[in-house]
Amino acid sequence: MTFPARLNPLRVTFRVIVNPLAAVREIGQSEAPPWWQTFLGLALPVLLVSVIASQWLYQVIPTGLPPEAMPVAWGFGIYSVLAMSIGVLGLTWSAHYLGELFQGRGDADRAMLAVSVGLLPAWVGKVAAAFPWPWGNGIGLLLILYSLWLLYWSLRGILGLRRGNRIGLFVATVFCGAFITLIFGWALMDLIPGATPEIRIGTTWLI
Repeated sequence: MTFPARLNPLRVTFRVIVNPLAAVREIGQSEAPPWWQTFLGLALPVLLVSVIASQWLYQVIPTGLPPEAMPVAWGFGIYSVLAMSIGVLGLTWSAHYLGELFQGRGDADRAMLAVSVGLLPAWVGKVAAAFPWPWGNGIGLLLILYSLWLLYWSLRGILGLRRGNRIGLFVATVFCGAFITLIFGWALMDLIPGATPEIRIGTTWLI
């Protein structure tokens, strides 16, 4: 299949949610497009829909929080897109550069494909988390955990790792990607007007 058909964002997201291992196997057996094409054609569209939908839901569904604890929708929306994009890139380049360290192969194109596929459930979970507690937060958390599990299988099946090195690369990739996102995430929150609520409630808005 050509790239636009094979990695149609809606189709891939549905396949990943319904039959994840088959989706990883199908994608992993095909040639990976350039990393920037995967980012623009798969990761970014789903990411944008996730942010727009979740911000809209926060505006129409009461959160129970005081108004001053809610960030400005457009400011936090921009922050979310940038922070999540940094997360994708951070995980991708971590997997790429750490691949050879764990006796695999450094391949930025396949690393971006694996990370994008692995994070799809987490972006769906961001939308689910906007629904009232406890169902929204519960489903969102389950989808984030599901995304971590899928990221492991994506790195294993798409990036291609030898037995015995898979868990090490997964842990190192998640650690480095999270560290990069955390550093830039806090900086962005303070730089973008409206992204930070007047009253911060833990690390809720970074997530």
